[in-house]
Amino acid sequence: MGLFMTRLFAWVLGCGLIFVLAGCKSTPASLAHPDKPNFIVLLTDDQVYYSIDYMPILERELIGKGINFTRGFVTTPLCCPSRASILSGRYAHNHGVLENREPRGGAANFDDTSTIATWLKQADYRTAYIGKYLNFYDDIQPLGYVPPGWDEWHAVLDGTKPHQLYLNYTMSENGEVVQYGTDPEDYSADVFTAKALEFIRESKDEPFFLMIGYYNPHEPHESAKRHNGLFRNDEEFMDKLLPSFSEEDILDKPAWMQGLPPVEWEEMVNAYQRTVRSMQSVDEGIAEIVKTLEQIGQRDDTLIIFLSDNGLAYGEHRLSTQKNCQFEECIRVPFVVSYPRLITSPRQDDRLVANIDIAPTLVELAGATIPAGVDGLSLVPLFSDDARQWREALLIEHWQLVDGFGSIIPDFFGLRTQNWKYIEYVTGEEELYDLANDPYEMENLAYGQDYAHRVEEFSAQLQKMKDQ
Repeated sequence: MGLFMTRLFAWVLGCGLIFVLAGCKSTPASLAHPDKPNFIVLLTDDQVYYSIDYMPILERELIGKGINFTRGFVTTPLCCPSRASILSGRYAHNHGVLENREPRGGAANFDDTSTIATWLKQADYRTAYIGKYLNFYDDIQPLGYVPPGWDEWHAVLDGTKPHQLYLNYTMSENGEVVQYGTDPEDYSADVFTAKALEFIRESKDEPFFLMIGYYNPHEPHESAKRHNGLFRNDEEFMDKLLPSFSEEDILDKPAWMQGLPPVEWEEMVNAYQRTVRSMQSVDEGIAEIVKTLEQIGQRDDTLIIFLSDNGLAYGEHRLSTQKNCQFEECIRVPFVVSYPRLITSPRQDDRLVANIDIAPTLVELAGATIPAGVDGLSLVPLFSDDARQWREALLIEHWQLVDGFGSIIPDFFGLRTQNWKYIEYVTGEEELYDLANDPYEMENLAYGQDYAHRVEEFSAQLQKMKDQ
């Protein structure tokens, strides 16, 4: 009997037995690893939280079949430190990648020997990374280096050339350097999605972990050619400007903000239009991924997480398409989790979750032990909405950059609680915002006599979290 007939006979026999017990409703693929769900992490770059209003497929396929965490944050609002926190489950002060480039950051400073990839590999998962990895990945030699734990590795090498991450980029494809061109089919988001679909199909008989690092919508917010005509109504986007746009009175803000000029709405509206155009290819990618999972009978057994590595300000508080800041537009990100096996009713959840929570969540669901030193919490108790206790505060960190906009922002550490935000700068300056009554952070209360006791309490709590 040939190999094909042998497999066919085994499948028919197995399905016959299952039919007696359960009506044979599941395909063989869906029974391959019932105790080990698949994991897909979809990571965007510099996506502000409110831009998901222009992603209808995300809304239908993930938010409509999962949890939209409306208070999802990154603990360091900068690409490389945030991505390192996702991969390690640790705050930046613990994993040591403090900024995007050396000497205090970049891919070369990240300990890639103990990450979510190595932990899941030890739990018998097939793993793949596709897209943008850590900044200055090109600095690691040999060129095209593949970090431990990854079975499939397709990472962009041109991490220092923003205009060459949508088209005309190079990738390490399992260590081989491959050049992509400028034709429409070379658009990076589409290439990443196609590689992801191939990996999913190849992995249908074993548990897998897939992470896609889309470059969208990072500046220059380039969109696929087919989307260039979308979202060009200025009036529609004028209505999206927040009350903090080009904030008039910034005298209560820290010194680094005092010299910021007012922002012109035309420039910011144009940038935001380009952003939501850029996100359409990612939205379409979600549809293709979900469709492929359904085809192989794995959608219900696949946990999908969608988030960004940091947010971006579009003129709020006079910050012109900037990250690194302490405001919500920089630290708050889209954060959606869909896992039909455990999340049976779609809902919004306003508890504090963060990028550091992804690694421990996946490790727990894989049946492995969460490694020592992980700062994040597993989100699993939140899936059934029965978590009796959850964190009361998150630590927010920033280190002054060598160049770029972040070079004008001094080091700061802060607390984000359910209703408050407290920031301490190395300059001795402080900020305190009552987010319940001032959600757009217009009035700094840190120096008000009525809030002195609260500032003292938050400062002590912040010191404890920094020391952990």
